[in-house]
Amino acid sequence: AARTQPMSSSTTARSSSERERRKTARPRPIIENLCVKGEYRRSGVGMALLHACEEAVHQLWVGQDQIFAQVLEDNHRAYGLFVDRCGYQFLFEDPTCTEVVLDDTLFAKEVVVTKRMLRKFL
Repeated sequence: AARTQPMSSSTTARSSSERERRKTARPRPIIENLCVKGEYRRSGVGMALLHACEEAVHQLWVGQDQIFAQVLEDNHRAYGLFVDRCGYQFLFEDPTCTEVVLDDTLFAKEVVVTKRMLRKFL
């Protein structure tokens, strides 16, 4: 779930060090924000998209033997697809992620969310 609470100084320091770590991280394929329109869910479309992403890694990232995915902590359906049906493994939860959402007046704002990082060996 999205959180809009102000960040404490320890959260800010952790976020700052996380940003620095991310600047030096090596490039890797990560699936995030993969979604299927409601009327097409549970029809195999999500699985097909996921397999297409994995195939793209095989073709475009020569020598890459892993693919990663980020799933919102409360998206149990997506987590089940990745972990239970497609062989991804849970690595960790990242409480420093952000996403842009529209508030009640349709203004965009950035909120802190927790995402689960998953990995699959190809």
